[in-house]
This record gives sequence, structure tokens and C-alpha cells, in this order.
Amino acid sequence: MPAPIHPSVILGARLLDGRSPDVVTDGAIVIDDHGRIVATGPASTVVIPKDAERIDATGLTIMPGLIDCHVHLSLRLEPVAEQVQRSATDLVVRALQTGRAFLEGGVTTIRDAGYTPAGIKRAFASGAFPGPRTQVSCTPLSQTGGHGDGWTPSGAVLETDTADLPSGIADGVDAVRRATRLQIRAGADWIKVMATGGVLSAADSPNSSQFTVDEIRAIVEEAAAAGIRGTLAHAEGTAGIKNALRAGITSIEHGDLIDEEGIDLMLQRDVPLIPTFLINFALMDEERVARGDVPPWAIEKMRYLFERQQAGFRHAVSRGVRVIMGTDSFNGMYPPAELAYLSQFGLGPFRAIQAATIDAARLLGISDIVGTLEPGKLADLVAVSGDPLAESELWRDPARVALVLQSGRVVADRRGA
Repeated sequence: MPAPIHPSVILGARLLDGRSPDVVTDGAIVIDDHGRIVATGPASTVVIPKDAERIDATGLTIMPGLIDCHVHLSLRLEPVAEQVQRSATDLVVRALQTGRAFLEGGVTTIRDAGYTPAGIKRAFASGAFPGPRTQVSCTPLSQTGGHGDGWTPSGAVLETDTADLPSGIADGVDAVRRATRLQIRAGADWIKVMATGGVLSAADSPNSSQFTVDEIRAIVEEAAAAGIRGTLAHAEGTAGIKNALRAGITSIEHGDLIDEEGIDLMLQRDVPLIPTFLINFALMDEERVARGDVPPWAIEKMRYLFERQQAGFRHAVSRGVRVIMGTDSFNGMYPPAELAYLSQFGLGPFRAIQAATIDAARLLGISDIVGTLEPGKLADLVAVSGDPLAESELWRDPARVALVLQSGRVVADRRGA
């Protein structure tokens, strides 16, 4: 079990609270023995308890811990020959390892977008294993032959049977209602819907729309009736994006081929876009391709989408669509790099930070406990060397994340490195 939390104060840092681009210099953050922020502001105005442990953060910029709203803890890009060797136990071990790596990289909260059982969430929450605060969607829902169907042209099915991940393959309104209820019974906080084809599926195209509006609406209704967090749609193709929006989806993931009408619908319904640039660059990485981590059909599809997604995202941002950080990260990837891409492709450094903090917390329904540096909130913090408002490229370098706290506990400390 984790060690008890002791009152502490972080001194000497620049503070970026997530609400405003205005920075507090020579700041102080006081944390109580419950891991909550008691006070924050210029050190000269903050009352520091005599018994507080002092943490020197001179030269660092402190901001709220990062929130990644689209990860896959149990997955990894790897050749098919390796995929078929993975048992359910292997996937659990991988999820625990990946969660720890994400946490130590500054990602203190995540929404898993598929294939991670609710037991992982409970393991992290109990403190038995270090990992982010986690919400899960269990198994994504897919139509037969859709993006979540592991069938391949050979007849082999590339899926690992896991008892606490019910099947998500369903066709028709009644069947998708039952599939949704199975995920909720398994502990899902969100329901993931495959509204279009995808890059890594062998049997479809990202342009193809999957599930009808009525089917997606039934899924949305069941999630609302159960009172869970909401629904998210894997949606790359133009028609599927609009089908999901018309059905009442909570967030659009990827949105690669969004058009003007789709943007109109997002604005009318105040639905955020989660673009996941990081996975796209990983799929195009020459070393991964050479190792066989990315199948040939995926490379071809990614090349088709690559520049189209960037152009669509820029336009959506210019129109005022809300953006939330999600990375589609697997084992071995570095989620904070997404902030550099968000900034580069039109969001700018501060709005990228908000997409990964205050705005992400609102989407996940936890803005009362995380997402900003405010008294009463949990001390989920990340301290970076340099100024992220002037140098968004620092997010590509893991060594620049110098200090990470989760609920007041130091979980990574690279200040002396």
C-alpha cells in the first residue's frame, strides 16, 4: 500500500493554474495530509505550515496533472505473430505497466477507450498498483465486420478472450441494447461505439459508416438510463461522424474526415473533438513499419488520412469546436507529446494545456476534484522544466517532466537528473 501523505509545500515554481495563461512567479502550493490543495499563489502571500515538508521546484513550471481521454492500456502495436501469443494475464500485466508509465510521465487521469477491464481501474484506485485515476469503457461496441471485429480474411479472429470483457459485437437495436448493458454490468464508465471503420482493422475502410443512427441512439439511451458518464464514438469517416452526432454521442474521437455539416452539428450540440494525433504519427513511424508493428493495410489507410485530418482539425478549431486531449496511446507511447501536436496544428500552447486539464476534467465529470490548481482540489500536479507557453516542444521530451504528484504523493521525481 502507498505510504501515508504528509503535509507539504512546493516552493519556487512558476504556477500555471489551467484557468488563465497568466503565470504566478515564485509560487507556492500547500498540500494537506489528505492530498488536497490548501492554498496556492505567490509565496509571499501563502501561509506555510511549520510542519510541512518543503519541495523545491525552483526553475520549474507547475500545472495540473495531464488528463488523457483516449488511451488503450492493454494494447500495443506489434506484429500479428506476437499478438496471438498474448493471454488475458499478459494483457492485465501490460495494462498495469502502461498505467504506471503514463502516470510517471505526468498523466494523472485517463479514460481508457477499450479493452481494459474495470478491475484495472479498481487496482489503481486501491493504491495496490501505481497508475492514473481511471475510467473505462470495457469492450467497444461494433457491428459484425466493423472496426471492433477482430475477424481477418483468413478466418482467424485476432482477439484475446477475457472473462470480464464481454463481447461487443452486435447488430440491430435490440442487440446493441443488450451489448451496452453487458458493458455496464462489467463496470464500464463509458460506452465506446465504433461508428466508422478504422485504420487498424483489416476488413473495413475509415470512410465506411457503421451502426445506424437508431442503433447508436439506443446505445446512448442505455448509457443515459444507467447514469454512467457517457458515450464516445470512434468516428473517422464523414457520414459516421454525423450519424454519431445525430444520435446524441458525448464525444467524437479522431474525426479525421469531418466536413462543414459535421462541424455545424458539433457546435450545435456542444460535442468536443478528440483528434488523437499521436497514434497517427506512431503508425507512420519508419522504425515501427520496418519491424512489422503496423500491418500493410493500416499504412495505406493512414497515408490517405494523414494530411486530411490535420486540415480538418485546423478548420474545426477555427470554427470554435471544443478540443479535448486524447492520444490513442498504447504500451510504449508517450502521451504528453500530444500537446505539442495540438499546439502545432492550430490550438496553440495554452489551449492545448487546457484541452489536457480543465476541459478534459469537465468532459470526464471530475472537474470538482482535478483539472486546475485550486484550494480543495486533489494535488494532481506536473512540473516541467521550461515554459510550456513559449516552448510547446518540451512535451516531446520525457526528461522535461521533472516532478509528478498524484493526490499529494510524489510519483516521479527527476529534478536531479
